[in-house]
Amino acid sequence: MVRFSIKKNIYLSIIIFTLLPLVTISSIYYFKNSGEKNIPEGISMANGDLNGDLSFLPDIDYAPLNDTWYNPKIEMLIITPNDNDFINAVKPLMEWKNEKGVKTIVLSNFSLYEGRDTTEKIRNMIKEYYEKENIRWVLLAGDAQDDLIPIRKVYNPDVLRWEDGRTETVGDEYYKPTDFYYADLTGTWDSDDDGIWGEAPRDNAYGLDEISWIPEVYVGRLPADNVNELESMINKTLKYETNPEVGDWMNRMLLAGGTSDYPSGEDPDGEYESRLTSYIIDNYAKDELNYTHLAEEEGNLTRSNLKNYFNDGYSTVIMAGHGGLPQYYYKNPSSWGYTSSDASISLNIHSPSLVYLDACTLSSYDYSDNSIGETLIKREDGGAIGAIGGLRVTWYFEDDYNLEMLNRGNAKLFWKEFFVNKKFQQGRALYDSKVAYINSDYYIRGETSTDLDFERKNILTYCLLGDPELDIYTNKPILALNPFTENIYEGQLVSITIRDFNGKIVPYARVHLRGSDGKYHTVYADENGLVSFRVPAQENEVYNVTITGHNLIPSYFNFTTIQDTTNPQLFGIDMTPERPTTSNQITFRIETYDNNSGIECVYVLLSKNNYVTYSYYGSTNYYEENKEIFTITTERLTSGEFSYCIVSRDYANNTNVFYNSGFNFSVSETLINYILITSTFFVIAVIGISIFTLFSGLLKYSRLVKEIEKLT
Repeated sequence: MVRFSIKKNIYLSIIIFTLLPLVTISSIYYFKNSGEKNIPEGISMANGDLNGDLSFLPDIDYAPLNDTWYNPKIEMLIITPNDNDFINAVKPLMEWKNEKGVKTIVLSNFSLYEGRDTTEKIRNMIKEYYEKENIRWVLLAGDAQDDLIPIRKVYNPDVLRWEDGRTETVGDEYYKPTDFYYADLTGTWDSDDDGIWGEAPRDNAYGLDEISWIPEVYVGRLPADNVNELESMINKTLKYETNPEVGDWMNRMLLAGGTSDYPSGEDPDGEYESRLTSYIIDNYAKDELNYTHLAEEEGNLTRSNLKNYFNDGYSTVIMAGHGGLPQYYYKNPSSWGYTSSDASISLNIHSPSLVYLDACTLSSYDYSDNSIGETLIKREDGGAIGAIGGLRVTWYFEDDYNLEMLNRGNAKLFWKEFFVNKKFQQGRALYDSKVAYINSDYYIRGETSTDLDFERKNILTYCLLGDPELDIYTNKPILALNPFTENIYEGQLVSITIRDFNGKIVPYARVHLRGSDGKYHTVYADENGLVSFRVPAQENEVYNVTITGHNLIPSYFNFTTIQDTTNPQLFGIDMTPERPTTSNQITFRIETYDNNSGIECVYVLLSKNNYVTYSYYGSTNYYEENKEIFTITTERLTSGEFSYCIVSRDYANNTNVFYNSGFNFSVSETLINYILITSTFFVIAVIGISIFTLFSGLLKYSRLVKEIEKLT
């Protein structure tokens, strides 16, 4: 019996001593991750006074806000030859752009940039300003034909590959011109470094597309051969924007739908471009303006009709059909509908149009000076304010009933961007329509690809003559309503809606603000006319405001900021969980508001000793934000009784502290803590009893041995 008891106790002790390290390790691991040691110590508050030391609050970082006002980004480049006469000719346009808030500079020193030729040097200059300033607009002020501002010619033998026996009507069969080169700033354009630009994957040594197809900037060109032509185009642009001859022409569209092919055995329906022009009317134009529709199959598209209607003045014009040589728009395969000689004597004086030439070669401004597009843009006081057309042969597919392929798809999406998506700036409408075309269902279905020469050609060859940033009228312009009728406080995030004098929303309107000490800031409305901007935290500052936009006469207002002396207010607090334990993070949902400058930051302070020491957690509104509900989550806390308070600060640096007797909570240990602690005491007790029993047994065994020895 004695031996059995001793052995049993020894075994029990061995088991306990084996398990004890595992239990101890588990306890240590749990407490290490409980978060108890991670509560940061704060700064002592004087005698626990909450209204005392708030020096833990960081200073308001006004630097990002002030930077937008004192160091505005450049939006537009006007690029001229390195010629003082050309530079001086564009300065009035630069000054107007800056006055209305499109920060613009003139550049002519492109020869200083790296590049294998002048074209690459100009593009590298544009890239530098895009990367540094995030520019949006580029105006090339010089002709391409004389290489004053050269155009990039890309490898694209489309006609040779796809049309047996056909050739380009003008220019080279292999190299095709495009100003898209200056808009796509991320494409390599020569990844295999063979000096052949813009190759498709089939022509590139590595099987790569050298064009990215997503333009970073909007590009237009004034194709001036000399300073007199440039001054004429600049003056026409300035008059259009700043002092137009207001009239019914601003609310009219002229559409000419020619016949590309008559019905035949192979194509019994024929190819009537009036399907396209009718679609544009029915789906886009008729709700925006009045229109005149000339269709070849209806007999009213004659050269005299088109010339006479054009002379009457229209805001927008489309001519769809064939183009032969650059001087001739064909209303059918054998008859002219309009010519460059008609354009040269156009009588739409002071009512120039945005003209879309949906045909081959009608704007080949790199090849000759007498294309219809170039003649219209150079027409003094009349002709076109913007001309979009192909520089070479363009493509269409027969039986394109959905009007989604090549010429028809390009033209349809241009007018959709213009009318439906409210992109009335002519360069924006053009380049965004190219992106829309690549993202269209026609591409998504996999029926075509930018790997194909004719697809690449159509996207690249339609370019803009004219100022890309210019906004096209679709109605008589009127003044804007004054949106600054409420008090505006220092540091306030101002939110307004831009409307014209009739109360109609002005999408994408421009609001330009200038302060007395050099502040210069421009913001743009969204499609719904909504504008938000935060003014610097300066009281009694006078801001002069210029509002421009679609169908607006430039409108001028001003306001003065008011001092904000009102402290933020607290609306409500929610804390979850309501009964936290040491394993929880605690989340506070705080609603605080300030009706003047707006909330800048909110902090939660936690303390166990009446704020002699405390920890804190915060959330900040960035300067373009104005949220009033803040969610703040703490770390896991140690057990005990906590008090908390809320600190709220506005953008004028007014601070308020919110607390009362109800702002407290308890953090309890989790159940597993109690179980582990109880288990530990139990194990220790068992170990103690076992040790006591072991030693008692050993003592009994020793006495027993001595008794036996005496007996022997």
